[in-house]
Amino acid sequence: MPRMVRVSTVQLDAIVRGTTVREKQRRNRRLIADALEVAGQRKSDLVLFGEYANLHHRAWSNAKKDYVPDPIPGSFTRMVSRLARTFHMNVAMPMLGTWKGVCSNYVVLINRKGEIAGCYQKTHPTEGEQKKGMVPGNALPVFSLDCCKVGFMTCMDIEYPEVAQVLMLHGAELLLFPHVQAGWSEADWEVRYRARAIDTGLCLVSACYGYQEGEWRPGKMIGRSGVVGRDGLIVADLGRGVGVLTHDIDLGKKRVTQFFFETKNDRSTAVQASRRPELYRDLAADEFRSRALKKIKKKNRLNHG
Repeated sequence: MPRMVRVSTVQLDAIVRGTTVREKQRRNRRLIADALEVAGQRKSDLVLFGEYANLHHRAWSNAKKDYVPDPIPGSFTRMVSRLARTFHMNVAMPMLGTWKGVCSNYVVLINRKGEIAGCYQKTHPTEGEQKKGMVPGNALPVFSLDCCKVGFMTCMDIEYPEVAQVLMLHGAELLLFPHVQAGWSEADWEVRYRARAIDTGLCLVSACYGYQEGEWRPGKMIGRSGVVGRDGLIVADLGRGVGVLTHDIDLGKKRVTQFFFETKNDRSTAVQASRRPELYRDLAADEFRSRALKKIKKKNRLNHG
């Protein structure tokens, strides 16, 4: 039986125009509001933005002053909540914020009533992010909305296949991937998010940032906000530009294959049923992480000695 969900992914401009921080902040909020209005007019069920959407800049900065968290809830989330309520849609808003006294890289999930339905705290913030005070999250929750169940992988989180697997095991129907990926090989990134869809049999929705015509160059943020199908094929892609992509996903249409079993089953169920968790315990053993961390610390000491 069909279960249609209309998803919009927003690819904001990678360059926030303006001469002062205050001017850029105002402009950024206006762009977010405009994009929400577009998604609302298209009758979206769920809207996803790129990582750190509330900041007045997109590129990495070494200055702490460029990473001022917004309170959750606060004026920024209230603006988003108002538009979510007006257009009767769910919004996944990635932001640098303070939630229950903890500063981190969050995705705030706002439901159709404009209520905060939950916050995902990035579980693998980079070393640079942590030095700026962002606390790693310690959970991989799946959030139930009126239209679907969603799980988040924020940027670096997608590097670890276990994240998508855990979200699948806990019933996620969509994987949401906000990010600011740039610099590395584009094939490197693309293979990752396509693989996570294949691994789990789930659709993946990504959101990054784009550029005005003629501004994109290799090494900049890849853009490419879109939807990856259950078989790893890219079914919708915004390219390098700026805009809002809207796509209908049928959650009732599973990927049915003869995977492992002689009969055909939906892939998500077949993967779960054929796993052998007793073989994977080393992945959760701290000794291997500790050993690798010691190697890195030793190398850093030698380099700075």
